[in-house]
Amino acid sequence: MGEGWVLGAAHYSRLIIILLLFISGCVSIPRIIVLNDPLTAEEHLSLGLSYELNGEYDPAIQEYRKAFKKDKKDYRPLFYLGNAYYKKKEYELAERYYHKALRIVPDHGDIHNNLAWVYLDTGRFEAARGEIEMAFEIRRDPYYLDTLAHIYVKMGKNEEAAGVLQEALAMTPSADAGLLYNEYKLLGELYEKLGKEELAGEAREKAERYRKDIQ
Repeated sequence: MGEGWVLGAAHYSRLIIILLLFISGCVSIPRIIVLNDPLTAEEHLSLGLSYELNGEYDPAIQEYRKAFKKDKKDYRPLFYLGNAYYKKKEYELAERYYHKALRIVPDHGDIHNNLAWVYLDTGRFEAARGEIEMAFEIRRDPYYLDTLAHIYVKMGKNEEAAGVLQEALAMTPSADAGLLYNEYKLLGELYEKLGKEELAGEAREKAERYRKDIQ
C-alpha cells in the first residue's frame, strides 16, 4: 500500500467452454446456449487474484463480485475488492469494502492495516493510526509497524518513525527482501532529516543490498 501490503496467493482454475449450437431450419442466427455459472466461489477468487497480480483490476473486481455472490459469509471477496479499488486509487470504494469485510471478521489485522493505508493516503492520519493500533491488538507484525512508521512520517514525527522502523527491522525475516528494502530506505531518509548522516549512510547501504536481492 505507498501501497498497502496485501497477502494472498492464486492458482489458476479450470477453463470454461461455452458451446455455440446452430439450429437447423428457418433460424439463420446461431443460438447461444447460456450455462449457469459453473465456477465455485473459490475458483472465482483464484481467477480474480490471477487478474490482480497481472495488474488487470477491472476483471479481478468482476471475479471477486461473482465469488461474493456464491458465498456471502466469506470475507475474502470483500477484502480483495478493497485491495483492487485501493490499487485503482478509488479510495471511497476501497474503504467501503474493507468495512464490509470487517463486519464479517472484525479481528483481521491485514484488513485494519490496509484500511489504515486508505486513511493515510487520504490525509486522515489519526484515523490511520487508530486502525493500525487495532491491528496491533491482534498481533505485532513488521508490516503493521512499517505502516505506522509511514503514518508518523506524514504526521512529522520522524523520531517516532525511526524508532518504529528499528522495531520492525528486528522482527522482519531475513528472507523478506522487499520489506527490508523499504524499511532501510525509509530509515535512511529519516536519519538524513534528523541530521544523523553516518546512520543514514549505513541504512542506505543496507537498502541497496536488499534492492539487488529483489531484482
